[in-house]
Amino acid sequence: MTPASTEPLRQIALSPVHAEAGFDLSALIGWNQTAADWRYILAHGEGVGLTASDRTLVATAMALPYGRFAWICLVLVAPDYRRQGIATRLMAEVVRRQEAAGRVPGLDATPDGRTVYRRIGFRDLYRLARYRAEAVSSPIAPEADRLTVRRLAAADLEAVSGLDRGLFGGDRLQLLRHLRCRQPEAAFAAFRDGRIAGYSLARDGREAVHVGPLAATGDDVARSLAAAALGAVQRPVFIDVADARPGFVEWLQASGFVQQRPFIRMMRGRDSGFDDPGLLYAIAGPELG
Repeated sequence: MTPASTEPLRQIALSPVHAEAGFDLSALIGWNQTAADWRYILAHGEGVGLTASDRTLVATAMALPYGRFAWICLVLVAPDYRRQGIATRLMAEVVRRQEAAGRVPGLDATPDGRTVYRRIGFRDLYRLARYRAEAVSSPIAPEADRLTVRRLAAADLEAVSGLDRGLFGGDRLQLLRHLRCRQPEAAFAAFRDGRIAGYSLARDGREAVHVGPLAATGDDVARSLAAAALGAVQRPVFIDVADARPGFVEWLQASGFVQQRPFIRMMRGRDSGFDDPGLLYAIAGPELG
């Protein structure tokens, strides 16, 4: 296929009015985002796009600021416009703006993307993988001692946010509220001896429900939260799990999940992130951090 000419393309600042156009672009490429994902990211993030002469959005790059760092996401180029350096150009612009604002860029890369990002100063932190289940075979978690798992109430969000700040390294209270509203029946919190021991959230997707973030003090808590969430959502399901959780991965695979693709969490110019992955089981998704 001959690439389309870049001459008629116009760079624009992205805003919530571009949510439907962004959704059309990510759906064209086969990604899982919904228009609701685009509305959230465009409302809380900063980014640039390119439009063709007919005003069709053909490329995007976004960043979600999280205090000391920013999450680079939705770096997309329509198939007809690829292999012309567009993604590199837009990403460089987003990275430049975030660093000018004093934020360190981070992202979740595919193996192919990792090769490109390492050339521009991104360094590996740790590895993740996406698991998919078309059908889940009644996941059952072994009973966990003194553990209570219940639906995540609005009143729990402050406690969950405190746990999440330590885990993620930035304030995601707005995102946690958003995700709870997206799939309230699949939002759960775990408590042990009256203290919060973990939480799990989910959101609808174009192709599959995405379960995550999931944070827990141990495998027993993670399994209990995941079993509750998986029992509350429609299939198919995605979950992006840290490689450092082999016991949890084995339980997911026994429940019908199959690895779909790996990711590498990276930060620009740093060998460590701002997060503490000691509680991390599943991330919110590569587009959310």
